[in-house]
Amino acid sequence: MKNLFKKYFQSVLTPNEFDTFADFINWKKNEPEIHRFMDDEWRRQSQEIFSGEQNPLLLQKIKQRILNEELSHSLQRTKYYSIALKIAAALVVGLVIANVWMYRGQELGDEKQLVQKVSVPNGAKTEFELPDGSKVWLNGGSTISYAANFNRNRAVELRGEAFFDVAKSKNTFSVETKSGSVEVLGTAFNVQAYEEGEFVTTLERGRVEILNVKGTRLGTLEPGNQVQLIDNQFVKGQVDTQIYTSWKDGKLIFVRETFPETMRRLERWFNVDIQYSRADFEGLWFSGTIENETISEVMDIICKVASVTYYYNSKERMIKVNALKK
Repeated sequence: MKNLFKKYFQSVLTPNEFDTFADFINWKKNEPEIHRFMDDEWRRQSQEIFSGEQNPLLLQKIKQRILNEELSHSLQRTKYYSIALKIAAALVVGLVIANVWMYRGQELGDEKQLVQKVSVPNGAKTEFELPDGSKVWLNGGSTISYAANFNRNRAVELRGEAFFDVAKSKNTFSVETKSGSVEVLGTAFNVQAYEEGEFVTTLERGRVEILNVKGTRLGTLEPGNQVQLIDNQFVKGQVDTQIYTSWKDGKLIFVRETFPETMRRLERWFNVDIQYSRADFEGLWFSGTIENETISEVMDIICKVASVTYYYNSKERMIKVNALKK
């Protein structure tokens, strides 16, 4: 069983192994052994893991994922093809697959500070609450970290994309990224700071201050404002905030999105690898809204509105897109 847990965390279980794993997880009497297996896995993945207590929240999320996957398999067996695919897609996109890790970080002298890290893989998203009551929606392929003394030092480090609904407090709330940071007291805003993309902050409610990596204040955003880092310059404009925040509600909205950016967002949303030649799609853009569609349905739509074809290898989760020759 320990080996099945290891394979589960690596997402390489066979269908038969998954059935055995699911049966074991669903027996309440197995929980002490389950927690032991989970502790072993946490220690293996981080040399500085904090393992002082069990994590029933993570166990509950694993059980929920199993129920969702079993429902998805059941739907496929009934062969209600179109309906089943849409329900399965909604379940996969809605899965909460956040890994919550605790580790020890060295500070001044011998004093140690606990730090919590929440990570979400591509193809998923999660929602959680910070110690001060602020709400966070974390998009796929993203990681957020914050210290245990968060109520005194309301600072988070973000890699990826997140939407924040910040609880009001006399203490400043800050979001730090590799390209700049955002400071607020109480507001709602979206920050995108993926490694391969630009820094983008979109304000839905309240006011925020934008700072560069050197800590220099660059200006204030009002509701509906967006700031982007373009060629090392911060550019501010007015936008429809729904386009940039709807992902937290399970929708992707594209408005004249370039083909490369469209493919990049689909890769993160569906956890697939999309291969294509950039030169073949120069000047091509896409507009539309994706909600419960599968990746195959989305690619079918793109093929109808553009001169492209695609091949999808579902086992390797790889899509090859080709431009039709004129």
